Amino acid sequence: MLYIIEKALTEIEAMPRDKRENLAHLDAEINDAVEKLKALKEKLEATTDKK
Repeated sequence: MLYIIEKALTEIEAMPRDKRENLAHLDAEINDAVEKLKALKEKLEATTDKK
């Protein structure tokens, strides 16, 4: 899932500037989701390592 979101973010960054500006709010939401997923991944890995 993290890969899919990062891929979408990469595609948004590859868009022409004028189109990307129209999606600025989406870019912020994707970045927020990526950070949350990374934190969740770290927690899950830490839980798995303890077992």
